[in-house]
This record gives sequence, C-alpha cells and structure tokens, in this order.
Amino acid sequence: MEWSMGKRFGLFGGILDDDGFKARMKALADRGRRLARAYTRRPMQKVRVKGAPPQAGPYARPVMVKVLYHDRARGAYPNTVSALANYLAKEGPLFDRERLGIDKQDIVDAWSADRRVFHLIVSPNDGHRIDDMVSYGRDVVAAWERRVGPLEWVASVERKPDMAHPEGNQHLHIMVRGVQHDRDLHLDPDVVSRWLRHDAVEVTTDRLGYMTERERRDFERQLVEMQRLREQQRGREAGRDDLHDLGGREL
Repeated sequence: MEWSMGKRFGLFGGILDDDGFKARMKALADRGRRLARAYTRRPMQKVRVKGAPPQAGPYARPVMVKVLYHDRARGAYPNTVSALANYLAKEGPLFDRERLGIDKQDIVDAWSADRRVFHLIVSPNDGHRIDDMVSYGRDVVAAWERRVGPLEWVASVERKPDMAHPEGNQHLHIMVRGVQHDRDLHLDPDVVSRWLRHDAVEVTTDRLGYMTERERRDFERQLVEMQRLREQQRGREAGRDDLHDLGGREL
C-alpha cells in the first residue's frame, strides 16, 4: 500500500482518506471478532479426577502425551477444526473406535461450530515396535474414557524419524471434540498431566511388556542425548511447533 499526502492507496487502486481507512480497518477487526465468537454456547462440563495415579515404575514403557486445546472464546481461529482435520488426514487415514477411513469433511461439518477442540499427540518411545497403531490408539482412548467419560474423537498415525529414533518412529495425533453430554468439555490440567499420561503408559506397557534392564539403560542414554540436541535447537526455527499458530494452548 502506497502512502501520499495523508491518503492511502488501496490494494486495487482505490483511494481512502484517513477516516475511511480507519473505518475499513475497524470493520475488518469487528468481523474477525464476530467470527471468533460465532460458536455454539453450551453449559460447561468440567472433568476432574480425584487423587494421584500410582507410580508407573522405572521399567514401564515411556510415553509422551502432549495436549493442545483450541478455544474460540480465547481467540482460536474459526477454521481451527478444518486445519486440524486436514493436518491429521495428511498423515494417514482417520479412524475412531469403530471406523477406519473417516471423511475429514464429516468432522469439519459436525465440529466447526463448537467452542473447543483438543489436539493430543501420543508418542510412545517404542512406537516403532507397535505393530498395529490403530488398535493401540483405540486402546489408549478407551482407557481415557474409563477415566473421564465418553469422548468423540478421530485420530491418525504419523510415521517419521525423531531425535531418539533417527531410523523412524510412529506416534498418534488425536482430535477430541470439545463436547461431552451436550456440554462444553473442560479437562482439568491435573487430568492431563497425571492421568492421561498414566493411562497411555499402562496401555503401552501392557502391550509391549516392561522394559528390560538393557532397554532402561538405553532409554536413559536417549534422554541425555535428546536434551543435548534440544539445547542445540533452542531458538531455531526448526524447533517451532506450527500447530501453535492455530491458536492452541498447551495443558
């Protein structure tokens, strides 16, 4: 946009004076706020779990569970559900507790008017050893549902190298609808930091068995190496998580 004598030249050749420019910008900002607020309002469904989970033990299979939530009332973009569904579908076929090959547009149509959507990344350290990640994902979510109640969700499997497995590993991306019993789902941070991770560790350990002493030592060495690599990457663009650009907040 070119500036000249208090005038502004629009992108398509139109001229706007200062008042017209400000009015146009205000209208665009107001439209953005209206879109952000244009979601279905429901009562809140707060999910808490009393107490603390038992210690998994030093030989349990390690699993990282990262949870991002996207809240339209706190600035999440109106197209967040569409962007997440596209991201998951790019990695592989979408599945839920019963179906495989779900049409991503069905999810967008059903969920886009909701206030919240959750994005969970479940990364078992030994994901490369899990033969059937679809059934594994179903088992993990089933364990969560026994803890927090029924969830509406879809997932996909991503396969790629990581710091600890340069030869390749696999992990899950899970979208959870922010609605339970026709109420806006709110997960207490303790549920995420304690119980969801605990349940994922239990499912993984049940499937693969406890680590051997050698595996445990190898994992401890991996942790040291991963910390070294993270320090090298700190501040680099390669370390940025693009999904945060969708307005997600980590629990």
